[in-house]
This record gives sequence, structure tokens and C-alpha cells, in this order.
Amino acid sequence: MAGITSLSVYIINRVKYRRLVIGLASKALSRILNHSESYIASVESATNDNQYPAHEYAGLAKALNWTIKDLLPPDDAPVSDGTKVDKKVLSLSNPQDMRLVVEGLTEYGFFDKPKSLTDVAKHLYIDGKEEEKVLGWVLEQLLTERLLKGNGSEYTKA
Repeated sequence: MAGITSLSVYIINRVKYRRLVIGLASKALSRILNHSESYIASVESATNDNQYPAHEYAGLAKALNWTIKDLLPPDDAPVSDGTKVDKKVLSLSNPQDMRLVVEGLTEYGFFDKPKSLTDVAKHLYIDGKEEEKVLGWVLEQLLTERLLKGNGSEYTKA
């Protein structure tokens, strides 16, 4: 794999993060952008160099109920010099990434009403035991840290 620019990696991860937070399946986003159902999954795959071309930014932003500026790094972020980097994509198997997404769900209002582990897993399109185990661990951590409240079977915003 030749790698992609750090800007492309940033945008891929922003899109995936937002897509997960708002509960938009990769297939649905692909259809919104008038691509095959596998388009978003192929861009989000860490095993290839696919990325979003600049002409897709407006459609992505609209589908995610964001602006193009929301997709881009902050103004004070270091400027990419075009150097190719490894494609590291947000993974719900990674506890830090899962926590980032669950915190995003909290900010989005997802936990304003009680949610079970199953509810959260369905929202995130989790179908693997490993990801569900990581989700359960993260929810329990947030419960322990009092960032969420609940009884271990349902979670709400603290």
C-alpha cells in the first residue's frame, strides 16, 4: 500500500465518526452519494488506499448535516505537505476509538433516554463479538467515571 495524505486520513475518520454518531449506515451514505453500496466501506477500509475526492466533500457534508468546514482539520492544525502516511481508520475494536464515538453519541443526545448495550450496538451497526465486548467495556468505564449513569443494563446521560 502506497499510503494517502494525512488530510485524507483525517477526512475519512471525520466522516466515519459522524456517520456512526448519527446512525447512518455505510451503505445508506453510499446510496445518498449515488455510488454502489460498497463505496463508503471501501473508503473506510484500512486495507486499501481509497479516499474521498474533493468533489465529494459537499455531498458528504450535506449527508452528515455538517458543513465542509466540519470535515476539515481546524485552522490551527499543521498543514499537510502531501507526504503519504499509513491509512489508520477509526475502529470500533479499538477502545480509544470506541470511547470517542460513545462520547460523541452522548454529545449528540443519544443517551438522553435510556439505552441498552444492544441499542447502542444496533445504532453503531456492530455485528461482531469483539466490538460488542469493547463497547460494553467502554460503557462500564463511562459509568464508573460518572460520565454516564445507569445500572449496567441501561445507560443514560449523567
